Amino acid sequence: MKKISAAQTAAYVSLFVSILVLTLKVKAYYVTHSSAVLSDALETVVNVVTAFIALYAVKLAAEPADSNHPYGHGKMEYFSAAFEGGLIFFAALAILYSGAVAFFQNTEVHNYAEGFYYSLAATIINLLTGLYLLNVGRKSNSEALMASGKHVLSDVVTTLGVFLSLGLVYIFKDPRIDAVISLCLGLLLAREAYKIVRVNSGALLDEADEELLEKLSLSLEQNRTAPVIDIHHLRMIRSGNFHHIDAHLVVPEFYDIKTVHDISNDFEKAVVTQYEFDGEFAFHTDPCHRLYCAVCRVEACPVREQAFKNLKPWTTQHIVAGPRYSEQE
Repeated sequence: MKKISAAQTAAYVSLFVSILVLTLKVKAYYVTHSSAVLSDALETVVNVVTAFIALYAVKLAAEPADSNHPYGHGKMEYFSAAFEGGLIFFAALAILYSGAVAFFQNTEVHNYAEGFYYSLAATIINLLTGLYLLNVGRKSNSEALMASGKHVLSDVVTTLGVFLSLGLVYIFKDPRIDAVISLCLGLLLAREAYKIVRVNSGALLDEADEELLEKLSLSLEQNRTAPVIDIHHLRMIRSGNFHHIDAHLVVPEFYDIKTVHDISNDFEKAVVTQYEFDGEFAFHTDPCHRLYCAVCRVEACPVREQAFKNLKPWTTQHIVAGPRYSEQE
């Protein structure tokens, strides 16, 4: 029997909880006829749909690489999260529309207390679920779960707006307050949708992630050895939890092929072990051509033309740029 991962378990939990929360919010709308409560319920409909998608994405992303997908299936998580953001945006449009209609129709709100209790129960469940999804998503590096967790927590904020709406309408007896808050919630949701789509569409297009590059450069720096003279032209392809990295590695020009292979292989193992994601390197090895003597620590070098001075730090800017031959560059 195939073992279910923590990420897949979290996806199943998300699906079950989203259906439960939707039931509570539909009941809250049924008893109150509040536009803000309807907005909240519409967002939860999206939660249910995206929970199905996230479950499929997490299961597919866990599949190993094959002949048709040599880099694995991890990008499915980015697609899932971006698609979720798109659905959230359309839900925001529906909320804005319903809020505008409610404002001009002056729809009355009923049964404040009963609606409040249904919404309160849904909020507590969503808060716990959102925190759980974010925790599992961060530990498993699952973009789909993190997007779902952020969405569920934004749902909590939406429901807090519902509480505010019910309270203000109860105090001031003006149903248009409910419609105005519904419009504000729609705008807030549209903003959250944009952020989710922006981040994950960037990952689909292999946009450079400065935070990840910073972590990788730190690992490279901490594991550098004397024969690994320099690294440059580094590029990264993110496939979910698995990262494919190619770079140019500068080694002494007098080393034979086996020595160069062993050096690059040991360097890769050390870096990947320390890196928080799973990954692999594809190194293009460059001979030093006696251009790096000032930054090369190899002592028994028969071709050295100048003395070693000091090392260049392997910053993010350095590893992604072209070759630099001296400590001043």
